[in-house]
Amino acid sequence: MKDNILAVDDEQEIREVVSGLLEAKGYRVVTATDGEDALLKMDAETFDLFIIDMSMPKMNGMDLLRAIKKIQPLAVVIVLTGFSSIEGAVEAVHAGAYQYLTKPVIAKDLYESVQSALAYSKELYGPLQKIVDAGTMTLNPTEPMILNGFSAEDKAEFYGLGKVKSYQPGETIPLSDSDDGAIMMVEQGDVTVWMNNSNFDYLKKYDTWGEESIILAGGMAINLRAESVVIVRFFERKRILDFFSYKGDILLKRFIINITSSIALKWRKGIQRIVMLNLVKNMD
Repeated sequence: MKDNILAVDDEQEIREVVSGLLEAKGYRVVTATDGEDALLKMDAETFDLFIIDMSMPKMNGMDLLRAIKKIQPLAVVIVLTGFSSIEGAVEAVHAGAYQYLTKPVIAKDLYESVQSALAYSKELYGPLQKIVDAGTMTLNPTEPMILNGFSAEDKAEFYGLGKVKSYQPGETIPLSDSDDGAIMMVEQGDVTVWMNNSNFDYLKKYDTWGEESIILAGGMAINLRAESVVIVRFFERKRILDFFSYKGDILLKRFIINITSSIALKWRKGIQRIVMLNLVKNMD
């Protein structure tokens, strides 16, 4: 089966050059005129590799990269950039892009980058993705994983423990007002997770962060940032422990299983991103 590549650029000449060169090498290439068009193409089929322009109308390359990663977290993305916007391309690499190429497109560089990116996807993500059940990475949950198996009454009582706060785009979201720790649940908007200035994960509605603090007080050097208008609900560690002290061991055990599963899935995704970023850095 041919490798399926989506090439996104608002310049027709660039789209034709990229698709022509790669199709001559046996790849199947679908083109999109901008970010919105690219997301529509993703609704219709899946792709093994994305090649996207950094400077486009409607949705720039960085915004498209984030959107692609939310839909397909294991996506391998090559960004195209002019010499004047290399800094932005480097930023994209730190946000999860595999590599960047400068314009005008040079056939030899394009071939080598595509071959390397596809090999990387197959050799790295293939084995890692088998660890996670099929579909869990792109599933749109209808409720938080940490409340799986709770009765409607128990869910309502647990929600009542939380404090609701809102944040504007670009604002940092603190995990807790205290050093004791808390679980943060997204109720609206998009949140990015950063570790050592690198994009570690994306959070959307019903996603949570901070489960580790329930097992062990304290946390890691993680920064959360609102990418849109965000509403979150904070559940302080002490209030959660008091809640389960009242509810009993059966529900507590169910909760521990849930947060363990949530932590495992989250860190598998994060490890994949860290490995990719380190490989890119080693290529510099």
